[in-house]
Amino acid sequence: MLENFKAPPYVTFAIPFFFLLIFIEMGVGYFRKKEYYRLNDSISDLSLGILSQLWGIFLKGISLFGYFYLYENYRLASIPIESVLGWAACIILWDFCYYWFHRVSHEVNIFWAGHVIHHTSEEYNLIVALRQSGIGGLISWVFYLPLALIGFHPWVFLAAGQLNLIYQFWVHTKAVKSIGTVGEFILSTPAHHRVHHAINPKYIDKNHGGIFIIWDRIFGTFQKEEEECVYGTVKPLASFNPIWANFQYLFEILRLSWKAHGVINKIKVFFKPPGWIPPMKEGETAVFLSPPPVDPARYKKYDPQISKGLRVYGFSWFVLVLVLSFAGLLFLGKMNTNQLIALTIWVSASLLSFGWIFEGRRISLIWEPFRLILGVIALGFFTQEPTVLASYTLFVVISLVAFYQFKSSLVISAR
Repeated sequence: MLENFKAPPYVTFAIPFFFLLIFIEMGVGYFRKKEYYRLNDSISDLSLGILSQLWGIFLKGISLFGYFYLYENYRLASIPIESVLGWAACIILWDFCYYWFHRVSHEVNIFWAGHVIHHTSEEYNLIVALRQSGIGGLISWVFYLPLALIGFHPWVFLAAGQLNLIYQFWVHTKAVKSIGTVGEFILSTPAHHRVHHAINPKYIDKNHGGIFIIWDRIFGTFQKEEEECVYGTVKPLASFNPIWANFQYLFEILRLSWKAHGVINKIKVFFKPPGWIPPMKEGETAVFLSPPPVDPARYKKYDPQISKGLRVYGFSWFVLVLVLSFAGLLFLGKMNTNQLIALTIWVSASLLSFGWIFEGRRISLIWEPFRLILGVIALGFFTQEPTVLASYTLFVVISLVAFYQFKSSLVISAR
């Protein structure tokens, strides 16, 4: 059954509508004279969204296998796929499972390592909704296994998950203040989710619901928006590198575990909340670092400056990679495994390069030509047409000439 299974394509089809709403939000910001977007941060958000979708293709089999196995061998009932009540129940229960996954992802280090990526932007806009983890799917699936035991068909289960994700897109905005008393009481709204993304101490680890905020009200994690939000993470990422963003916190807890005194403390690091610091030597005790107060007026965002020419170069190439990535997702069924791997490697290398370019890092002088040449190799998996390969090679040469015109903006040494 798993071999011939085709997942619902709702998120892929929703992507054009996501961009339409993004442009509308940009327009609202323009007329209100508010800067909702920064180019470097937005490209970082979209880069992480692209990686999440491409890397997720290779991780889906892990979660699907577990769900299929329980559904086929241990389900307590068989809820018809055409049942309207079944769909409604699955959407509600999926959100209930999501609440606990989301809450645990903020309260346990190993889960936070897969979720923190979504919180590392210091802006709050619709593009931030697309800033998703490329590795979180490795462990998140265990929270949804009860739905298999209940008897929800895998297609309905995945569809409910995608609908949940699509709903959460619109709550990532500062343009909507409130949707009214009833809506604010039941649903997760922009006001509630702004609190969730804020690093103000009173807002930390609040409002975890995906579609419904009622779970937070029931289980004591609700917080009303009261003071101006400051966004990001308590310890800023300070990077536009999408690969580093996916793995930096995992490296952090591995570092803490390595330095911790005693085997028990080394294990505890993975299951304690973010901010827990283990004892490093005999006689020390563990400490918990509380979130420091933040002042919205004085908070400095990570915003390295590069030349206009380099911004135009990076943005132009990013748009091309974005279009090619979307086309790959749209025609996923027509690609073979080698083509999918080639596309994923080249896109990942490209997004890494753009992150370094917008950070102004000199390593781009080496990495950018490497990823352009890598593109020639990747293209060879899709076509052997000499004209196409020659045209792209010429495009690579032109790109390199243009890129090196702006190399004076690259002043930061490699990480």
